[in-house]
Amino acid sequence: MNDVKQVAILGGGGIMGHGMALACLRAPGAEVTLVSHRKESLEHGAELLRDGPFGIERGVTRGKLDRAQADDMLSRVRLTTDYDEGLADADLVFESVPEVRDTKHAVLLAAERSAPEKAIFASGTSSIMIAELAGVLADPGRLVGTHWFYPANVMPLVELVRGQHSRPAAVETVTGFLQSIGKKPVAVQDGPGFFMTRFINTYIAEAIRMVEQGVAGPAEIDRMVKTGLGWPMGVFELLDDTACFEAWYHAQEYLRETCGDRYTVPPLARKVFLAGYLGSPKLKPASRGGWYEFLDAARPQS
Repeated sequence: MNDVKQVAILGGGGIMGHGMALACLRAPGAEVTLVSHRKESLEHGAELLRDGPFGIERGVTRGKLDRAQADDMLSRVRLTTDYDEGLADADLVFESVPEVRDTKHAVLLAAERSAPEKAIFASGTSSIMIAELAGVLADPGRLVGTHWFYPANVMPLVELVRGQHSRPAAVETVTGFLQSIGKKPVAVQDGPGFFMTRFINTYIAEAIRMVEQGVAGPAEIDRMVKTGLGWPMGVFELLDDTACFEAWYHAQEYLRETCGDRYTVPPLARKVFLAGYLGSPKLKPASRGGWYEFLDAARPQS
């Protein structure tokens, strides 16, 4: 059993953040606070948590939750744009903001100013070394890495990253909490991209290069990996439907910077990114859509 009862999620209005909140609500009696400086982001996260594709109301409709369970979960969620209010009693703070080093530094510093000394921090980075993130903190030992996978409330794996300064007690507490909500944490040592991002980004980049070179289109590649490899989603479906292309792009840039040119962003990916096609408009309203839409728009008109 663990002592985590107050959980705060920084960036809880995002695609991953609201899924993490859904997962954390499985801890009996745990209260979950979504924290973001942007009110509209919080409102979007709350809508996804309640009515989204994996939301609480969908759980009731599918018979996974009864009405009393759903109401209990909803009653344990709070939203705030005030870090002092949201983190005042936090035991565990999950960071789930964009995969940009300066952005993560800023929210972790804000968290350290607002959270009590007992609070443990867990960065949701998919690529940035925990040592780099912990370096801005007065107490780097309270930070560990937790790399979740989409959808965060469904996928059992969480890559648990032990930073150079991460205290064993912090790692143990986060491990115990994750296990208590049905996750299967696997511990790895700190390094750029850890294991999963370096592995996944390689095959995504190669799929993009094959589209770039005309070997096959996104639809064909997606059909092959689903039919031939048994994946539940195709490569480009994953990038589009989960709005994760932006996160993949930033992670790939970081991996090239830290691990060398084998992680260079393919020119077509750079073109798509700079054109603003960052993912599904259903899940990310500011986006213009994803790969399928971009390639259709880029085709010469007859």
